[in-house]
Amino acid sequence: MSAVDVALITLLLPLALTLSLHSVYIVAGSRVSAERDSKPTSEKTVSVVVPIKNEPLDLVLDCVKHLSASMKNISHRSRIYVVSDDSEEYVELLKNELKNVDTPVAAEVVRHEGRGGRVGSLNFALREVVKSDTLVVLDVDARPSEEFFAELLKCAQTHDTCVGHWVGYWIRSTRIAEALAFSTELVATALYKGRRALRLLVFPLGSGTLFNVRSLKSIGGWVEGTMQDDVIIGMKLHGFGYRVEYSPRAVVKVLVPSSYRAFRIQQLKWAYGSLESLRYSFKYLNKNVGLLKSFEARLYTLQYLPGLTVLVASVVIPSLALAARTDLSPHAVLVAGLPTSLYVAVVLTDFVKLGYRPLKVIRMLGSTSAIGLAVAPVVIKGLLMGVLKIKPKAPVTPKGLEDREKFGEYIEEYVSSAVSFCLGLAALVNGYYLASGLGFLPAIALAYILLRATR
Repeated sequence: MSAVDVALITLLLPLALTLSLHSVYIVAGSRVSAERDSKPTSEKTVSVVVPIKNEPLDLVLDCVKHLSASMKNISHRSRIYVVSDDSEEYVELLKNELKNVDTPVAAEVVRHEGRGGRVGSLNFALREVVKSDTLVVLDVDARPSEEFFAELLKCAQTHDTCVGHWVGYWIRSTRIAEALAFSTELVATALYKGRRALRLLVFPLGSGTLFNVRSLKSIGGWVEGTMQDDVIIGMKLHGFGYRVEYSPRAVVKVLVPSSYRAFRIQQLKWAYGSLESLRYSFKYLNKNVGLLKSFEARLYTLQYLPGLTVLVASVVIPSLALAARTDLSPHAVLVAGLPTSLYVAVVLTDFVKLGYRPLKVIRMLGSTSAIGLAVAPVVIKGLLMGVLKIKPKAPVTPKGLEDREKFGEYIEEYVSSAVSFCLGLAALVNGYYLASGLGFLPAIALAYILLRATR
């Protein structure tokens, strides 16, 4: 086995381990039997908190209408709070518009005048606004199902925090939106349903989670100044011994980006947040959580890292082939690709059972892989900023009509794909065909994004 072969297998080992672990999650989740239906025995009161900033008025009003309709069965013990981080003029305008909306659930607009952004608004609502037993956090574009609140309240009978099941939806249909909606379902299946089946730590979602108000107050609420506040509040809850559960029947639709630009903005912030969460894990995941669960939870925060190895390999392998004057062997490529093939087979089996067509599953997996490879340079940038503790100054993730491409912004992608393409071309000219293929992958992924996926 040549040095190039060893380098390929070594570089792709983290990805292989991650895909193997996710395969285990999916298989474990698929073996869980259907839950028995139950009715809430408690009369817990519910407050829904929707933090907003710079949101279109019609989007906020539509959110309140939808929430009110989905909460009609618990309307007598629930309330909606829209917590705005905007100007007094905006808040007054929103209040006046809301007076014209007929809703069975009481809705109130509250202005948060302090600092801290979204997290500051949540803590303000926890301390000053909410008077109920439970608090549900939802984004303004979240659309819970009719069963969402009832299912979370069933879960809340025995748990302190209950996490809903995400299903992606989009406003503008593109291949990116379709692939990200599929990816959302895949993540919910693997990282929530599967991990829950294995009794690993479940983490709250930033939108679609019910919290016990008393538990939140006892741990001091959310950690302000953080970007991945959902994972970090989960670590605090677990560290203090509170029980966090996933409720697969509490379905909430979440808006996925329709443009690559919106996705890359989102990924930059989430990549930074993953390193931030890792640092906080050493503060909150104490010995009471358990060594194995704490270790796996830290791997959970680092889920971005393994996917980056393909981009690294696309540069290193052609360079090494040129330096060593030898190509990859077919056996090394086969060994490196086995975990990916296993993962595809597991996903295909599971999603076909859910009613997906096999070809569509394969196409969606191909699209999500291309999107993930194209955005890898941005994720690396976010991780480096996380290491250096330089908080990204990225804009709010674009939505609706603002969710459009700006091809001039994708500098990191253009540079990285050009470098790997040139190395791949040099390897091809010298007859190192397998090594050259790796070099071409980022350029192929980016070309797909620019020419096909954004349409």
